[in-house]
Parts: sequence; C-alpha cells; structure tokens
Amino acid sequence: MARERDAGAPRGLLHGVPVGVKDIFDTAGLPTENGSALFRGRVPEGSSDAVAALEAAGAIVVGKTVTAELAFLEPGPTRNPYGLEHTPGGSSMGSAAAVAARVIPGAIGSQTNGSTIRPAAFSGVVGFKPSGGRLSTAGALEFSATLDQVGAFAGNVASVARLAAALSGDALEEWWSAPAARPPRLAAARTSDWDAAADAMQARFQADVDELASEGGPIEWPALPEGLDEAPTLIQTIMAYESARSLGPLAEARPEDVSRQARAFFTRGQGIAADDYERVIRERLRLIAAFNEWAAPYDAILTVPAMGEAPGLETTGDPRFCSRWTLVGAPALSLPTGLGPSGLPLGLQLVGARGSDRRLLAAAAWAETLLPAPPTPTLA
Repeated sequence: MARERDAGAPRGLLHGVPVGVKDIFDTAGLPTENGSALFRGRVPEGSSDAVAALEAAGAIVVGKTVTAELAFLEPGPTRNPYGLEHTPGGSSMGSAAAVAARVIPGAIGSQTNGSTIRPAAFSGVVGFKPSGGRLSTAGALEFSATLDQVGAFAGNVASVARLAAALSGDALEEWWSAPAARPPRLAAARTSDWDAAADAMQARFQADVDELASEGGPIEWPALPEGLDEAPTLIQTIMAYESARSLGPLAEARPEDVSRQARAFFTRGQGIAADDYERVIRERLRLIAAFNEWAAPYDAILTVPAMGEAPGLETTGDPRFCSRWTLVGAPALSLPTGLGPSGLPLGLQLVGARGSDRRLLAAAAWAETLLPAPPTPTLA
C-alpha cells in the first residue's frame, strides 16, 4: 500500500485510512461474534459486502468494534469517552466511541431502529444512515430483514459521505458535493414524543433551529403525514416478529447464552400473528409513500436524535426519536451540536426523503459550519 501511494496510484476513496467494523459484519479471518455468547469463537471465512467494499476502497480494517448483544439492547462493555459512567449508546457503541475518542477516523455500524443515530448523538460524532436498501447488508447479522441498514461514523460530514460512497462502490460525486452557495430548504418536526426529551435537549434543538433560520431564512413546521407518529409501535412489531424467526430459534436452543430482555423480545415476536405482521408491513409501505411526498420539497427535516445526554451504563438509551425515520427508510444524519449540562454531547438529527442522500449530506455540511461542535473529550 505504501508503494502504491508513493507511485501516485491510490487504490480508492479510503486508501490507507484505518476503519473499525461493528462486530456484526463478517470479516474474513477475524472473530465475528455479534456481541453474543451464541457466536463465541466464530471466525468467518468470507467477508460481508460492507467489509469487502471498504477494503476495495483501500481502507485498512484495524479491528472489530463492540456491539450490544445481537445488535439489540443489552449493553457491551464500551464506555462514553466524554464520561466513563455513561453509555456511548447502542447498538453500534464501539464504533461511535472509537471515533469520538479519536482512536480511528471512521467506522461502520448498523441501524434497525436507532443504532447509528443515537450513539452518534451520545458520543459527539457524525453518524449517517443512508436510505434504506442503498447499502448491502449481506454478510451482516440479520435481526430484522425489513429494517436492518448499514450506518457510518466519522468526525465530520465530508468524511462520513466519503465512507458511505466507499461502502456503496459509487463515485464520490454520487454522494457528495461542496455545500451550495444558497442555504438549503429546511423543515423542522418535534413529533408526539417531544415531551419525552430532556429540557436540555429541547433547548438545544430550538437553539439549533433558530441559528440555522437566522442564517438561512425561515424554517417550516409542516404537520407529519397521517400515521407516522405511530411508527415507534409499528417498528417494534416488525422487529419482534422478524427477530423471533431469525434469532429466536438459536436463543431458544441455548437460553443460558442470551440476555433476559432479548429472550423476552423473541417470545413476544413468536406471539405476533402473521396477519398482524402483514398488516403492519402494508402500513409501512403506505407510510413510505406518504413520507416521501411530504419530505420531497425539503433538503432536510430537522428533528431530535435522542432524549438527551447519554444515560448510565445499564442501558444504551431509548431509540424513539429515530423510529419514524428508520421505519420509512429515510436517510438520517446526527450532527454534534455542543454539550449538555452534564458535559456530555447533544446533537441535531437531519432527515431526508428516501433516495435524497446527496441533498441531505449537503444540507448537513451547511449546518455543520454554523452549529457548535463539542470539544475533544478529555479522555481521548
């Protein structure tokens, strides 16, 4: 690789860049244990599509990053670089923390509900989940085939766009352009979960909206499409039903190797009738169409990424502020916007219409120049 660089022949978008890989993506010759005793000692012979794409782009996979058990809720041992008694979020906890601590410049994770956006917000880094289906999940742990998506973490918007382009195998121009001279057209949404957000999160969100409006002009507050506020319930039904079938049999065969909350979730999924599941899938398709029509006029919709600052180590946090956008497969990005009262990061989530990843990234890059980034963690 050094010879290639010296010869002026870089191998790809990430030539020589060290990256971390969430431990749910098969990586040839390296343990891939999915954060679970169910997979202890597992070393795949081949790599997932995501890892293969990173290596084809010239990246150096320096190691696997910790995931919550089975990319679900039971926390792994990783701590938040801004406060060791706090979680970095999950389930992509190791990827977010490693980038926040400046151990590596970029990492990949996944999102089935809030597993990229939430840890990015808690850890003070940029987290990006592209449009549903745009990045291949082949060779990654399957929790919910309908909802599982690849995510990426980096220190700024330009870097996370480059990482996404490398993962897709596309030219960088398919994902990234310098921020336009004109301000993006923005909307904002509080959702029915607004009251669950901490006071500091609410204040930070309003301050961010006001700052962007002062520089870019009025920000619209359109009412959400009918039914979208029900997404947190719908997404739980899909996750429970599908994970009960993808992972439930393994858990049932070896219950001693699975956390109580994961076993309970799989049991819940086994009790969901096929007709009820199919009804929710049909509603999801209706909501995708309604959301895309609603979001299409905007470069980004501003919303809250998490309930507030990172909680303690007993949890990875509540994903409710990600559920609506994940359900419809919208591209979403968490942008760090300073610290809360406990000295832990807060962030702003930007969401776009499905397929509008390039527009969303450009809007985020514009916002990034105006909003207060958190300082480097003292533990880094």
